[in-house]
Amino acid sequence: LKIKPQAAARRPEISARLDMVLCCRASDKLVHQPTAVAAKTAPTLLGHRNAPAGGGEKGADDGGDVPLPGPSARSLVSSMVATSTASRPRGALPRNSVSAQSVAPGSVVASVCASAPAVSEGVLEMTCDMLCVRTMSVSYVDGRGRRREASQTGYSVKIFLPLSVSDVEVMFSVVGGSAVCKVDRKQPRMPWVKEALGKNVPEKFVYATCPEHVQYFVRGPSLASFVAEVDERRRSESLLELVSRDVTCIRSMQVCYTDERGDRRRWTGAGLDVRCHLPSAARDVEVTFAAVGGRGVYKVDRRDPEVPWIQDANGQRPLEAFFYAQCPSCVHYEARGPAWGSYISQVYEQHARECSDTFVPAEGSCRGLRFLEDRRELFEVAPSLVPPVGGIVDLMEDHSPYLLPVEVLLFEPTDKEIFYRGQRRERGGRQIFLNTPLTQQESAVLGELRQHLARRGSWVEAEALPRYMETHALRMLQACKFSVARAAEMMKTVVAERVRRLPIAERDVLEDLHTGFIYWHGRDRKGRPCLVIRLERLGQLGRDKERAVRVVIFTLEYALRYAMAPGRVENWAVIIDLQNVFSVISPLHVGSMISTASAIGTTLERVYCGRMVWIKIVNMPSSVLAKAINGVIPAEKKDKVSFPQDAAFELLQFIEPHQLEARYGGTAPDLLPGETYPFKFFPSPFGPAAGAAAAAG
Repeated sequence: LKIKPQAAARRPEISARLDMVLCCRASDKLVHQPTAVAAKTAPTLLGHRNAPAGGGEKGADDGGDVPLPGPSARSLVSSMVATSTASRPRGALPRNSVSAQSVAPGSVVASVCASAPAVSEGVLEMTCDMLCVRTMSVSYVDGRGRRREASQTGYSVKIFLPLSVSDVEVMFSVVGGSAVCKVDRKQPRMPWVKEALGKNVPEKFVYATCPEHVQYFVRGPSLASFVAEVDERRRSESLLELVSRDVTCIRSMQVCYTDERGDRRRWTGAGLDVRCHLPSAARDVEVTFAAVGGRGVYKVDRRDPEVPWIQDANGQRPLEAFFYAQCPSCVHYEARGPAWGSYISQVYEQHARECSDTFVPAEGSCRGLRFLEDRRELFEVAPSLVPPVGGIVDLMEDHSPYLLPVEVLLFEPTDKEIFYRGQRRERGGRQIFLNTPLTQQESAVLGELRQHLARRGSWVEAEALPRYMETHALRMLQACKFSVARAAEMMKTVVAERVRRLPIAERDVLEDLHTGFIYWHGRDRKGRPCLVIRLERLGQLGRDKERAVRVVIFTLEYALRYAMAPGRVENWAVIIDLQNVFSVISPLHVGSMISTASAIGTTLERVYCGRMVWIKIVNMPSSVLAKAINGVIPAEKKDKVSFPQDAAFELLQFIEPHQLEARYGGTAPDLLPGETYPFKFFPSPFGPAAGAAAAAG
């Protein structure tokens, strides 16, 4: 519709069409706007935002302004995700006059936001808890002087209004309940505001002009819902908030981030309620906390109702820190505890999920396909609910285009692959556990494990096993020689060594991945990924057990999550390279090296049991060391471990040359430490003939 505003004013029928056009949206902008509207700095409701100079007045708008509901107009669903299962105490978020909310006119945040582009619409956003469903109702006067109304219902909703509207009124109600009533948010207990007759006053917010962005946080049950807090900010800003759930001490929040110009910035605030309005374009955001006059805020396990302190493999308590590659839209951190023992009890992060297209890989490779990645909140739950596979999050590096080739997906294992040496037995010797028939004895021992857990009171026999071991139960039983008591003890090891460390973000271990100490490189002729461990690159990891275990878990979980095909390929092969191993062993650090080696061994043998099909230990410096290593290998695993004198000759019996580095007799280039991640995978692991047949099929 190419109609001038003057013509629209003369023709009522065309003016009606313009009202319809204003409801449309393309690329998050209005398709047609009768007159240019200069963005004006929104009036502050809470008085904690200093507006930059230069805001112009709105121009007169003689067109019909219609609200644009968020999710329906933008194909956007926003949800508040509670990332812990700790019980939520009654009451609302306390407020205090000492909260550091203000941003000075010359501060970093103000200077960055002052240069943000003008927006043509404001956002009214309601974010609720999950106790009931609520409705946000908005009434306003459009540019033609007509009173309009709009409403949205849900847990987290948005209504978009043109900035040209005026006399905006916002109210809330509960679906199936009563109106959301007013409380005194200036007091910590937030008492109800009563009228002269003693009745509660319905909550209403009135604005002379449309604000840029206001977010209302609604709490409480259906008969007693209230607006716990209101945050007004610019459209170009995100909210990070530290909320004290007690008044035992004053806490501070430190935010470091990289701005649009690439400069590293730092923001600090202290109080009982600390808010940071961060530019939405910020990246590499790091959030930490401390108690004023006390200690740092240490990490706890929020998945456990008792919220115990977390200790790493070195026996130390790590400080609580949150990292975001991109600035989150809204995050609330709830703090508890005294000055010498403060902790973050709950974290609420609001996610905006957009629909995206899925691309099908071409030519039997993964090229063009971005694998679905695990969300952090899937693993920030009670230990029994943690998924059995995955937990590596915030992946920034692309996967290899041949990470999961079509030959692996179509591979049909025989008894030689399903059972060790192809010897089918009633129980024991199994290598592939999923999507294959179980024997009667294997099914019976799984039932015995459920009964054992029920007798101990740790689980209900009629229910499924804890989620973290659903697909690993039989594998763990076989590793424990089908002793249900030993398998139950192994469950504790899995929780302590794997579950409580998840999720692990890529950025947290990226430096250690680039040491080249442990990495995946190609597959053997059965499609199994090959793990390379080069001890000469252990370096500082040898003296930091926690770092070593975390990088090992990340590497192994990567293969389980992205490189395996359940029921077809479930195992891996291992090459341990001892070249120059004595160069990294110092007499001063023998104890820490042994402790690190023991922790890595526990991870490989107990947490990820039943995965290894063979180990080749190459470049052995002396026969004495070979005998010492062979002496500590369990008898039932000795036939899977070998010390080849001619590594190239023996490895090429199992692996195609193009899947193997040149140092081990292959044709692939040798990798420097910084080249091992992203992990390297190649086409046709079964050989050129098999690859051609799979492509033709």
